[in-house]
Amino acid sequence: MAVTMRDIAQKAGVSVVTVSRALNKKPDINSETREQILSIAREFDYRPDGLARSMVTRRTRTLGMVIPDMEPFCASIVDGVSSEALKRGYSVMLCNRQDSADKELELIRLLREKRVDGMLIYPLQADHRYIDELKNSPVPYVLLNRHAGELACDYVISNNVEGAYTATRHLLERGRRGLVYVCPEPRPSSGRERIAGCVKAMDEFGLPRESLRVAVCRDHIGSCYDVTKDLLKEDNTIDAIFTWDDRLAFGAIKAISDAGLRIPGDVALVGYDDVESSAYLTPPLTTVRNPSREIGQTAVRVLLDRLELKEEKEPERIVLKPELIVRESS
Repeated sequence: MAVTMRDIAQKAGVSVVTVSRALNKKPDINSETREQILSIAREFDYRPDGLARSMVTRRTRTLGMVIPDMEPFCASIVDGVSSEALKRGYSVMLCNRQDSADKELELIRLLREKRVDGMLIYPLQADHRYIDELKNSPVPYVLLNRHAGELACDYVISNNVEGAYTATRHLLERGRRGLVYVCPEPRPSSGRERIAGCVKAMDEFGLPRESLRVAVCRDHIGSCYDVTKDLLKEDNTIDAIFTWDDRLAFGAIKAISDAGLRIPGDVALVGYDDVESSAYLTPPLTTVRNPSREIGQTAVRVLLDRLELKEEKEPERIVLKPELIVRESS
């Protein structure tokens, strides 16, 4: 049978209220009494009844997180969220929206029904329905890795313009001029910002916007392979490829190799995110390191500060700095 606060109170010879104050670290209790109660709780291996506590406090100490598939970049964000939440005494409920705007809406509503204390949302941005849903949300939330001008809300992102700018500038400084940026449909804010970063670098080198080709693929390695293979077959002036992320770069590597071309001799290649395996490819991949774990950690701090301080304040808009990691592929 589970140990209760009443059991601890009986052994300590104090009231249940005093036990509650000790266990919840309230200041108005004698230090000796507190230590006695905590010692008995450890002896009994006492575990608080989370459900009962949530009924009193109207808090579940649970955060809901809506994410895409657990690719390496997203897994790193989740790791940051989980570690920071645990540090603050919160658990995290993970929900996979996959590539579905309908499922995203369903999950946001589900998390509200589950009475999570706050939400961390990595939005698909396929349409505006999630914006309408969040505008009316009574549950505090923070957007991860993307933002929306229509929402006056907290968000934590990486500087996508700067990341793509440094990658493109690096290729241009190496004398490459036949550039192709291979990416999924650039609907999300992050997609549009990376194209803006590429264009910014082209402008600095006095190159026309048209000299940057944007080739759209589906968001998986095989599609990037097919698109890159077709590009190389159609245009022998391509000498540099920049991919949306390192996963897609894996497909580009095989397509370049299958075309009988060398990396970086014939075609330089740059990825994005700096997943662990990128350093072990042949050749090791030049990439933009995205501060993914820091995005997760920072988002939890922002959300819990808003929850626990209960102060009305302007939305926090935090933009973290990416870093170009130069390896042998460029």
